[in-house]
Amino acid sequence: KLLSLVDVCLIRAGHYRVLADPGNGAASEVLPELLKQAGCQVIKYNCEMDKPPGREPEPRAKSLQTTAKMTVKHDCDLGLGLDMDADRVLFIDETGAVLSEDLVGAILGKAEIKKPKDILVTPFNSSGIFKAVIEKAGGKVAECRVGPPEITAMIKKTKAVFGYEESGKYFFAREFIWADGLLASLKMLEVMAKIEKSLSEIRQSYPKYYQVKLAFDCPWEKMPRRWVGKGEKLIVEDSWLFIRASGTEPLIRIFSDSPSQKRAEELAQKGKKMVEELCIG
Repeated sequence: KLLSLVDVCLIRAGHYRVLADPGNGAASEVLPELLKQAGCQVIKYNCEMDKPPGREPEPRAKSLQTTAKMTVKHDCDLGLGLDMDADRVLFIDETGAVLSEDLVGAILGKAEIKKPKDILVTPFNSSGIFKAVIEKAGGKVAECRVGPPEITAMIKKTKAVFGYEESGKYFFAREFIWADGLLASLKMLEVMAKIEKSLSEIRQSYPKYYQVKLAFDCPWEKMPRRWVGKGEKLIVEDSWLFIRASGTEPLIRIFSDSPSQKRAEELAQKGKKMVEELCIG
């Protein structure tokens, strides 16, 4: 089924060498097999379901450093790091760079735009790179609250073609409205094959955005209502500051995003000051 959703012939023509790291999780057998059927030469890493994950179960740039080194060591075109149930995936290029989830969202989302004003969904705290790339490509961005249920609801409401969140979950809504790391892996290979560029070349062709993420303890009784639920977003030209209370623990999270690293840091400090005044002062 998944192979029918991409141009397999195009992927096979690329003769890609892929490192598959499903973290000894649910995709330990299916991911390598799927890649082989797509014509890829597969290097298996952490593909034994009867063993512990072999790394942190959550795929993040920090937890995939060994996976990135293995990708380079085995001269792979692409490295894949999935979580235990394979609904999340991070991508590693041939130089060992782990691509940010927001950049991947922009790359995969752009490829899903088939006609002007196709709608793509993402939470309020996603990087500005997504909106910049999608709108330049002729798409339209619909923002929603943080979390997969909210993304799914907005996809249904707007009849969107794609959605993502910065945890590495990508929703290809023309096919189904849940995140699938296996399909996302195939879609990235398809993008590489279509434009005939390496993943590092694709990465370097996109604008650079910087994010700062902070978290502060805040007792429930002092939690400002304005930051509960949807949270508060302050947009300053091409940059933004987003403050939101955690839904599960007494924490307030601060996100800032900008094409300028200095501006991102300044906005984060502004958010920190706001939190300290209301929760600590």
